[in-house]
Amino acid sequence: MLADQTFMIANSCNLSCTYCWYEVGSSSYAPTPVDAPVYDRWLERCRDAGIAVERVNFTGGEPLLREDFPELLAAASRHAAGTAVFTNAVLVRDATAELLAASGTEVHVSIDHVSDHIGDRVRGGTKATLKGIARLLDNGVRDLQVCVVVTAKNHADLPEIVRFVRERGLALELMPVGVPETHPLSLRTIGPEATATLSALIEEQRDLLGREGYYRRMRRYLGTGQLSPTPGCAAAEQGVFVNADGEIWLCPQRDAESFGNIATADPAAVLERKAAAAAAKRPGSCVKLDCLVLT
Repeated sequence: MLADQTFMIANSCNLSCTYCWYEVGSSSYAPTPVDAPVYDRWLERCRDAGIAVERVNFTGGEPLLREDFPELLAAASRHAAGTAVFTNAVLVRDATAELLAASGTEVHVSIDHVSDHIGDRVRGGTKATLKGIARLLDNGVRDLQVCVVVTAKNHADLPEIVRFVRERGLALELMPVGVPETHPLSLRTIGPEATATLSALIEEQRDLLGREGYYRRMRRYLGTGQLSPTPGCAAAEQGVFVNADGEIWLCPQRDAESFGNIATADPAAVLERKAAAAAAKRPGSCVKLDCLVLT
């Protein structure tokens, strides 16, 4: 299916989260953006092929670095039932927040801490992100989720983060950092008592977190270091990932197969190639820690 499409529209970021640079391997990206008309024509071809696009997700890098983000959002809004943006909110100004509120876009804001005096240990930009969240709320964005990459440096701050989101009526998502067990940020380095405390917090906040299957797998990982088998990847089954060059992937893993480029690809052919690639994989065989959230 092509119902859920994630457009990675930016190959750069204005923060330097150490776990992100670790995963990518470099903080130096070559800008190779595809412009808004290309996305618009691709989504139009999907529609003409009878493919209903339920949702377009904008991510990066930092998607708000794109000066043409309003045009990109307008193109997605013309063709998709819903839109979402994944951002660190540092660049959110009143005009940006008004645009997101008016379009009904879901906004997912990444942050590691909500205390600005400790927030720059790993990530940077916490004060600016907190201001961005305030602007989003002040300008009427209500479908707002706080996304936290949980690491060995911030797991003890989660009770404060929970209070922050509950006081503001926000949603919350927790993601275990996707680094090897020996990495100093890995949750496998925090010790059994801290692990038990973190697991208990996840259980206690079930009403806030939702997605019981996902958090059950996360708690199992915390306790055993093992990823439980999954019947498949819902994200890959429902949609595709499109990088900033326009290349279409089954999933965001770097060894994923490309199905062509949105500038020239036929949506029906992409569906055929996607079905063949999925059939060639044993369900759940390729799951990695950094894609646990996608299952």
